[in-house]
Amino acid sequence: MATSPIAGKVQTVLGPVDPQTLGPTITHEHLLIDFRVVFQQPGEASQAGLAEEKLSLANLGWIRHNWNSSIDNLMLIDESVAIAEARHFFNAGGGTMVDVTSNGLGRDPLALARISRATGLNVVMGGGHYIGATHPEEFERASAEEIASSIIRDIEDGVGNTGIRTGIVGEVGVSAPWSETERKTVHAAVIAQVQTGAPVLIHPGRDEELPLRVLEAVAEWGGDLTHTVMGHIERTIYSRSALKRLAETGAFLNFDLFGHDSSFYPLAPHSYMPNDAQRMDQIQFLIDEGHVDQVLLAHDVCSKHRLKQYGGHGWDHIIARVVPQMLARGISREHVDRMLVDNPRRMLTFA
Repeated sequence: MATSPIAGKVQTVLGPVDPQTLGPTITHEHLLIDFRVVFQQPGEASQAGLAEEKLSLANLGWIRHNWNSSIDNLMLIDESVAIAEARHFFNAGGGTMVDVTSNGLGRDPLALARISRATGLNVVMGGGHYIGATHPEEFERASAEEIASSIIRDIEDGVGNTGIRTGIVGEVGVSAPWSETERKTVHAAVIAQVQTGAPVLIHPGRDEELPLRVLEAVAEWGGDLTHTVMGHIERTIYSRSALKRLAETGAFLNFDLFGHDSSFYPLAPHSYMPNDAQRMDQIQFLIDEGHVDQVLLAHDVCSKHRLKQYGGHGWDHIIARVVPQMLARGISREHVDRMLVDNPRRMLTFA
């Protein structure tokens, strides 16, 4: 693996920083995102009109259960709202947010820099490519090496002419089943990791065996599993044996949906979204098995209904409510700090 010019540093939208300055860090968020790629039209004629309605108290209950069937809910595009909401995290003691709005989701480097300055938060910007539905047509013909070249350029030189550099390759989207162009984009992410020393973060489809298959491919392509994050653990891995096998790879495991509780997901009816107590059960299992140093925490806020302004839990949820619950359950302060401070610091530091 090549040595990066910023090896030993964390790359934020305002430039490289000393990892010791990060503070409490949430490792999978979206300050701004156009998430219409996951929109699903309501199947019932009586509910079709709800898809076009603005989020309000009148439809919030419906949206909480059908969050990806509301176009307005999937559009986090107001910079002033992002600043106000991110300040809740800062005021609760938060230091760093990792925004993994990758290519295909409306990534906005200049806006992220303005949000960082306005809030005082470190913001780490994602790169690489989301799921196949967002890929440009030319990816069908492009090689992994060709795709990697633009990812590397974003890391080393900045996005376009902004000078704002990617600090993590992700979220790199993988669907179930894993498509051919998605295999290329994951391979491209690994090539970029090897050349630059950047961390990589994977978004897996809802298939319990898929995360392990992806990590096996990452290792086969020469990637560093100890510098790779597998996301959405709680809604993808349900059995303890599968969770243990995944942890044994050495990869970071992102429990990144805290505050999100949606029992039914029509695109994958065999799966479900656990609640926070169930997430903490999974994390306790990993702690008991000796894997606390691989656990990361986040909310993956990617829709309006999870922001405070719209009746949601907000970005301070983990610090303000989850951490006290963890401590009350008997998880030690030392282990909490490792998951919220030490592990993100190691993960985000360029090799």
